[in-house]
Amino acid sequence: MAQVQDLKESELWVNRADEFLKNEELDKAIECYTRALDFNTRSSTAYFKRGSIFAQIKDYAKAIQDLNNAIILNPDFSFAYFKRGSVYFDAKQIDAAFENFNKAIEINPNLSFAFFKRGLCYLAYKQYDAALDDFNHTILLNSGYGQAYFQRANIYFSKQDYQKAIEDYNKAIHFEPENDKAYLSRGIALSNLKQYALAINDFTTAIEKKPNIPAGYNYRGMMYIKIKDYHSALKDFQRLIDLNPESYDAYNNLGVTYLSMKEYAAAADNFSTALSFNPNSAQLYFNRGNSYFYLKKFNEALSDYNNAIYLNPEMYLSYFSKGNVYFNKQNFHDAIKEYSKAIAINPKFFNAYISRGNSFMNIKYYGKAQEDFTLAIELKPDNFLGFLNRGFAFKEDKKTDHAARDFNQFLRLAPGNTKTAVQIRKWLKSINYPTD
Repeated sequence: MAQVQDLKESELWVNRADEFLKNEELDKAIECYTRALDFNTRSSTAYFKRGSIFAQIKDYAKAIQDLNNAIILNPDFSFAYFKRGSVYFDAKQIDAAFENFNKAIEINPNLSFAFFKRGLCYLAYKQYDAALDDFNHTILLNSGYGQAYFQRANIYFSKQDYQKAIEDYNKAIHFEPENDKAYLSRGIALSNLKQYALAINDFTTAIEKKPNIPAGYNYRGMMYIKIKDYHSALKDFQRLIDLNPESYDAYNNLGVTYLSMKEYAAAADNFSTALSFNPNSAQLYFNRGNSYFYLKKFNEALSDYNNAIYLNPEMYLSYFSKGNVYFNKQNFHDAIKEYSKAIAINPKFFNAYISRGNSFMNIKYYGKAQEDFTLAIELKPDNFLGFLNRGFAFKEDKKTDHAARDFNQFLRLAPGNTKTAVQIRKWLKSINYPTD
């Protein structure tokens, strides 16, 4: 009789605890579940619920202990395995989490949350196809689970299938309209499809949902640069600095904006500030070097490009930019050396062949110039620059027919009445070469 009374008393304490839990009075709920266990040490429900609260307050050791007891008392308690797996996952013990989610699924193949969490484990293992399968199964079991769509969208995004990613972000937002991360992610996907106005709308919504979200201002600012709304970009990057005064990314982006506005001194100042916070960034040195280049401070530019190369010897654009400095200083031999280094790192770098070819032209190595312009044409046969420059190289080399053919191709690819086009038509007419 006493045992029956203890069981009833235990149930009463569980019910009281449940009420406190509903009201988010967690300490009182824990006390009540503990009292329930005083009357019934075999209550797997009390252990499970108390363990769930310990998990919520991140007392992982106590949570695991309670969930262990719940499982010992009820080995078929699928949700206890799921909860224990979740605790291990939050504690970054992925292998243990994975085992528990597997067990939960084995006991209850319809437990959608276990498939979802196991999918997160697969993501941690970088097994993306397995993760995709689990998220698909989650959605099959629970078609209204927004997080499953969100995670599946992220996988599609990683596979560069932006359209599918956007479709899933749409669904995630439909089921979780307050999910600022979904708006951010959809905005990035849209930006990769060059749908900049729609991307700006998503970043704006993310900011409205979470006003102090740095990524929202950062991405929106970059989109404003794309559409040449530089003043709006400056405002967003300044807001980033307000949120984090030591954000070198924000100063870098301010610098990029000023570069786009051709305000090169302001750009250099911002890159310098960024470098004060991150002095080991090859990209920042490269960016500041570009500012100095446009300010015609060639020695400062060379110093920055050299620093960028020291930090990242494979940064072919730095060699290319050094070549441009030497070209502007009419040191064509050194320019050729730097362009050659850029090409050695990136043999498909169209602009380097054009620039090296022009350097050869300036030292009257017309055959070498023709070779470079030919390589450029092979890389981009629809770009008029290759034909234009090779035409000049042939003309200087007295290969009139070859020059005429290239100039005619230039006119086909770049129709219009630019000054260069008018001069070329005049020359072609002077040699009686027919134009299209």
